[in-house]
Amino acid sequence: MAAVTTQDGRSIAYSRAGEGPPHLLFMHGWAGSGRYFDAALEHLDLTHLSTVTFDLPGHHESDPATDGGYALERIAADALAVADAAEAREFVVLGFSMSAKFCQYLSLVAPDRILGQILVAGCPAGELPLPPELMDDWLSREGDPVRLAQVAEDYTTRPVARELLERFGRDAATVGRAALEGTLYTATSSSFSDRLDSITTPTLVIGGSGDPMFGPDTLRAAVVAPLARARLALVDSGHEIPIEAPRELAALIEAFLAGLN
Repeated sequence: MAAVTTQDGRSIAYSRAGEGPPHLLFMHGWAGSGRYFDAALEHLDLTHLSTVTFDLPGHHESDPATDGGYALERIAADALAVADAAEAREFVVLGFSMSAKFCQYLSLVAPDRILGQILVAGCPAGELPLPPELMDDWLSREGDPVRLAQVAEDYTTRPVARELLERFGRDAATVGRAALEGTLYTATSSSFSDRLDSITTPTLVIGGSGDPMFGPDTLRAAVVAPLARARLALVDSGHEIPIEAPRELAALIEAFLAGLN
């Protein structure tokens, strides 16, 4: 992977493939890495599309955050630094799970750079009151690839290749407590829902029909409805759409990009 050095001296690992524009920036979910999207990337036509994946701060090959912690502002700044390094002045941003919230914040603070946003199994912009015992259980799995892989597997409804789950677990086990806790806190406790009316970015929300975390009704009410130019597409899967339904995800991405053009 390549790396970009941020203004505060941290290294953020990223990978680029394909020939753009358009440029598509991927943001992974909790405990994940940029490699989480590899299965979907295999089904994209990269002859007319540039993809950029990266590891959030403190994840896999990226340095942990420093003074600014894992606040929305820090995550957005890192995403823009990666886009700059990949020579993507304007781009479509795709966020999975908690990063669907981060994508919306990016569209809010950098509207001149975001051509569209794709929110996959996505977190709303408001607070997310997850049960404390659930979060404690997830955090207790730090450093354990088997138990971390089980977190992802528990939210699937379709068979997932064992090597994909194992790779997720191995990458997740490299993430320290500060990053696991910091990103989870930001995803659940931050809110900018009162500012969503200023986001006019074309938006595709992709949900799993059997998602036990963000089901179709939740997505319609909490993610699609507050955004002026959003629509919902459902696939037959659980929460882990990029590894459960990679071919369907790639098809929806390409259709959305074609619509923008």
